[in-house]
Amino acid sequence: MIYIKRIYLLLLAGLFALVCCMGVPRLFNKTKPVSSNSNQYGVTVVIDAGHGGKDAGTTGVDGTQEKGINLSIAQNLYDYLSVFGINAVLIRSGDYEVYPENSDRSRSDLYNRMDIVNSYENSVLVSIHQNHFEDEKEWGTQVWYSANNPESKELADSVLNVVKEFLQPENMRENKKSDNSYYLLYKAQRPSVMVECGFMSNKKENELLKDAEYQNTMAYLIFLGICGEV
Repeated sequence: MIYIKRIYLLLLAGLFALVCCMGVPRLFNKTKPVSSNSNQYGVTVVIDAGHGGKDAGTTGVDGTQEKGINLSIAQNLYDYLSVFGINAVLIRSGDYEVYPENSDRSRSDLYNRMDIVNSYENSVLVSIHQNHFEDEKEWGTQVWYSANNPESKELADSVLNVVKEFLQPENMRENKKSDNSYYLLYKAQRPSVMVECGFMSNKKENELLKDAEYQNTMAYLIFLGICGEV
């Protein structure tokens, strides 16, 4: 598979990540815990695993549900960020919609996700999703970014460039500015991106996206993109 063929490049990328993350003072200060009330130690990367619970997201050509793939990639990304001393939080860590205990469930869980992002000062939102299109030939990672903060596009470009370099050299997709159809990005005032990791409507890519090793590789490359933006 393509990710196995590029294992040597990923080892080099590991060295790149170490070098990048040693230079974190500009955005990511060292490893003290950050509360929702104070973030004087650096950026908090808020990781949103899209969908969950009754909301399965899109489905693959074989019926695979998006929500589980999103969660796996998000959890791997959380692990990479944490190991390198970058403060990170998961909006959801299991298969559920996002509703605080005793909250009003008539309120969209997207509003609750936005509340979590806003509860951290100096936060960055990275939302993980999968794509779907009627033309089954469409494939490849693409990143949407918020129009409300100029750093969003820089982060989106950094993530996609790393994915193209180490995993998808034939990917010709370009990142896109979000419109109001993407609530979190449309409302976000912090640097915010949505990574559409691949097309579940494409049979070959759907098989890759279901694979645990590929999910881990995708998370690692998103992590490198975050570090490369520092």
